[in-house]
Amino acid sequence: MYWKEAWAARLAWMLPLGAFLGLVLVHSDLPGIYMDAVNPDFLAAQWLHRGHNPGAGIPSKIFPILGSFYHGLQNAYLGLPFFAVTGFSVTSLRLEQAVFGLILLTALYHLVRRLTGTRALALVAGLGLATELAFTASFRTQFYIVLGGAAWLVVSMLLALPAESGSWLVRRRVFWSGVFFGLASYGYFVLAFFAPAMAILVACWIPRRDWARWLAGAVVGVSPFLLGFLSLLAKKHGVEPTLEFVRGMLGQLKPFDASGASGNNLQYAWDMVGLATSDAANEGMIFGQGLPSAWGTMKVWWLVVAIAGLVAIGIVHVLKHQPRAVISILPALMPISFVALASLFGHRLWAHHFSVLLPFVYLLPVLLLAKLAELVRLPSRPVRLAIVAVLALAMIGGNLVQQARFHEWLVKTGGRGHSSDALTTLALEARGAPVNVAYLFPEWGFFTSFAFLTENGVRYGVDIEPDTIGKLKKDGITEFRLVYWNLAEESRYRQVLLASGISATESRTFRSREGQSVFYWLRGGVVERQP
Repeated sequence: MYWKEAWAARLAWMLPLGAFLGLVLVHSDLPGIYMDAVNPDFLAAQWLHRGHNPGAGIPSKIFPILGSFYHGLQNAYLGLPFFAVTGFSVTSLRLEQAVFGLILLTALYHLVRRLTGTRALALVAGLGLATELAFTASFRTQFYIVLGGAAWLVVSMLLALPAESGSWLVRRRVFWSGVFFGLASYGYFVLAFFAPAMAILVACWIPRRDWARWLAGAVVGVSPFLLGFLSLLAKKHGVEPTLEFVRGMLGQLKPFDASGASGNNLQYAWDMVGLATSDAANEGMIFGQGLPSAWGTMKVWWLVVAIAGLVAIGIVHVLKHQPRAVISILPALMPISFVALASLFGHRLWAHHFSVLLPFVYLLPVLLLAKLAELVRLPSRPVRLAIVAVLALAMIGGNLVQQARFHEWLVKTGGRGHSSDALTTLALEARGAPVNVAYLFPEWGFFTSFAFLTENGVRYGVDIEPDTIGKLKKDGITEFRLVYWNLAEESRYRQVLLASGISATESRTFRSREGQSVFYWLRGGVVERQP
């Protein structure tokens, strides 16, 4: 019977993965896919099904490397084999994006197990994050891309620890820790905000002789950014055209509008941490409003108390000249590092950037609990396990209650505004459109989900310039469907179409499950000129 118990303990890390996947798959088709919730994944549809539709990303001479100056294309490359097998649907998209959530949960479980020396606390942290609404709902909004990078961050932290006996990765472990930290920054640039704390962690966890090896790995991991810029340089045929392109892109994005650290920026960063950890930000993206939850609001305080408690214990250990005891509390510095650097960007960042703190909402309280258990020295193992079990049940129960309300709203609304499942209706209907039909998307928010769900098989344009419409006409398009958000724009769009020789004969309203108007289209054909 011993081998059965041993295998049950070894496979405990799979329980959080199963819980997470279950919550991802519940109502997986809801809400609809807003623009940034499938960017850059939609590029997989364009690579697998070549066509003449506009794409996105930074131009590249060799192969696509950067989705923007902010992030890479790891989701798009994962999507190539994934969607080739599963097809293109809202559910397949949720599953592809959830792969990074599974990686993060696996790494988190093993990181906690190594730091605390107990599988029970590792399971608590894993199940806590797996059932955390702010985590699972992030894979229904644009938050997913930031958490994809966070997966590599936790892997990097795990590999920075000395290898266990029997570990499958012993040689070059330090190098790969650096690689994954660099890869996290390639996943999304805000992961680099953890660098100061990660440097301290590496200095304390890794022998000095291996520091250069870790740094070399980090350079390798982040090198796709450099390669992307070099490829852009080759594509633009020179430094001046490249700089002009970069200035144009950054002029639109305005990454440095914020003016350094200030009390106002720190207050703003605190507000963003609260929005991210309570799930109010995801709910705002999906429903246009937060769903008030005292349980969700508590999460930010879990984080603060855990950081304060671990830092205080660390100071005590240092004063007592117990440096080795400090090693297991160093992760408490990671959120401090992130918020300090994020505050320099002020209002240019939003709550989805702060969602990278979600793993620490469960990692740090568990580390604090383990430290307190050492200090209190509870009498027996059964007593310790009973306390852990009660805390775990209360935490998971609270999370599932919050999940239930969220899913109730999902079914009721189908999503609102730019995240409505009416976007899915638009794309699925378009799959059956004749080859002489093209869609026009002059406004932000439509074309990426459309390209993905139609497998890039329906012609579209992303502007209504005369040259764009003229090219579509030359390609045999005789019917146009112009899609837009605001009904007040109908008259202007009718005039633009008429000026391009298209008579809009039908207007249509796409509605949400609640019957609210979400967006509209004008449908018309090419006007035949009189001889």
